[in-house]
Amino acid sequence: MNIRMEHMRALGYCRRGIKKFYDQKGWDWKNFLANGTPEEDLINADDAMALKVIEQMRKQNEYA
Repeated sequence: MNIRMEHMRALGYCRRGIKKFYDQKGWDWKNFLANGTPEEDLINADDAMALKVIEQMRKQNEYA
């Protein structure tokens, strides 16, 4: 599954902070906005906030 901005925003993460995270990782910001990011990428980022996003995405998909 792909992580999208809506999953991050549901946790109150700001766009500026998310973009900074993507820049630090060298990830394609525009591709993320258009297509999302595979959850495996966030798992491999080894970042607590990224793992919370995965939990949020899974929770939202449970109720969809």
